[in-house]
Amino acid sequence: MRNINRETGAMRTLLVSPFPRSFLLISKLLGGVAVSLLQVYVFLSVAYLWEIEPPVIGYFMVLPALVLSGLMLGALALFMSSVIKQLENFAGVMNFVIFPMFFASSALYPLWRIKEASPLLYEICRANPFTHAVELIRFALYGQIAQVSLAIVVGFTALFLAAAIYAYNPSKGLLGRRGEPGGGR
Repeated sequence: MRNINRETGAMRTLLVSPFPRSFLLISKLLGGVAVSLLQVYVFLSVAYLWEIEPPVIGYFMVLPALVLSGLMLGALALFMSSVIKQLENFAGVMNFVIFPMFFASSALYPLWRIKEASPLLYEICRANPFTHAVELIRFALYGQIAQVSLAIVVGFTALFLAAAIYAYNPSKGLLGRRGEPGGGR
């Protein structure tokens, strides 16, 4: 993300802007979440055409879960963008970070089904923050609150966002140590 942003000029703006980097990172994160919300609701309307019909209240209750999950995953992406140096390395990140997080979650199979198949995989899935984002959204779409998943997603959102803000801090973070633009060298 950092090299993509650097090539398009967005990173240069981030590095020289008079605004605090935390404000800019959070703004970038909120913009990405807003775009993803539009995509999710388009997907939900297509799912409705295939007769997947959650309760009407679920379409409203899922909004906070979507925002929180989007913030968590976006903050993780911002943190990863601070450590990835080259655009070509994103394929490796997709293969060794994102895909395993997706496949070792309850996105494809419910947790009870995974527990029947493999207790070890079940424990791996429970430790995966992506699982809790999926569960939070799944329960909210049907008008329920998964309290454990909510707490875990909030905690990982704060952790990933703090890590991203730290990594982009020129005096303390990862950019400053490598001597990149705005890194204090």
